[in-house]
Amino acid sequence: GGVGKDKIRHDKDLRLPDRAVCGTCHVQQFAEAESEKEQTWPQGQWPKGHPSHAVDWKANVETAVWAAMAEREIAQGCDQCHYQQNKCDGCHTRHSFSAAEARQPEACATCHNGVDHNEFENYLLSKHGTVYQTHKQQWNFEAPLKDAIARGGYTAPTCQLCHFEYQGEFSHNLVRKVRWGFNPTPAIAENLDHPWFQERLDAWVGTCSQCHSPRFGRTWLKTADKGILAGLKVEQAAKQVVQKLYDDGLLPGQKTNRPAPPAPEKDAPGGFFQLFWAKGNNPSRVER
Repeated sequence: GGVGKDKIRHDKDLRLPDRAVCGTCHVQQFAEAESEKEQTWPQGQWPKGHPSHAVDWKANVETAVWAAMAEREIAQGCDQCHYQQNKCDGCHTRHSFSAAEARQPEACATCHNGVDHNEFENYLLSKHGTVYQTHKQQWNFEAPLKDAIARGGYTAPTCQLCHFEYQGEFSHNLVRKVRWGFNPTPAIAENLDHPWFQERLDAWVGTCSQCHSPRFGRTWLKTADKGILAGLKVEQAAKQVVQKLYDDGLLPGQKTNRPAPPAPEKDAPGGFFQLFWAKGNNPSRVER
């Protein structure tokens, strides 16, 4: 409606500003957020800029699955999270656009939840999350993140306090310490000794050292890595079983009731498209 206006004609004047419009005033924050697009993985484990908020709309709509969904309300369900690339109000919600609101873990919970990426649930059930839930009434979320402990009274970290921080500075680029992404893969697990991953591990140790000793932080981070590696080993073994069943044509309904996915996707056991393209025996119960 224009800067400084107290009211507008919603039927004539209303327009929803995109990220670039916000950036005309919030230049630094806009530039930081856009810089997520520059992330490049050392062995191409993810495409350039992925995973990040800065390409999440592109990652959503430039897929055959999204384009071919007959049930557009399901596709719109994907859009509810995959729009941070274009807008700032995923975290700074209308109508207040409050920084204090965006500094609380619930701002992340809208998207970072559920069976495929349950970060919010993991946080709440951790000791950090327990302290947050029982102490947050005494915290001052108006304090900038750099002053969260000294002025804000934080007695445990929020999602934002750790993920916005990098080498002592806070910015709207949240992926400078990403090591695993959403989906741990052998291509990542087999390259953790690469300097790119080691530098990011060191950056995480620095983050933990805001409250803990470096030795404590490094020990727990390496413990987490070992837990992921152990889980990945089990997952890969299970995938081999499902792959063999598929190769032998033994999945339930595989030969009689398994519709093909939208082109150019190709049928595969437990393929990514099957999370959303459920029809007939695609995916089968074994794969699920």
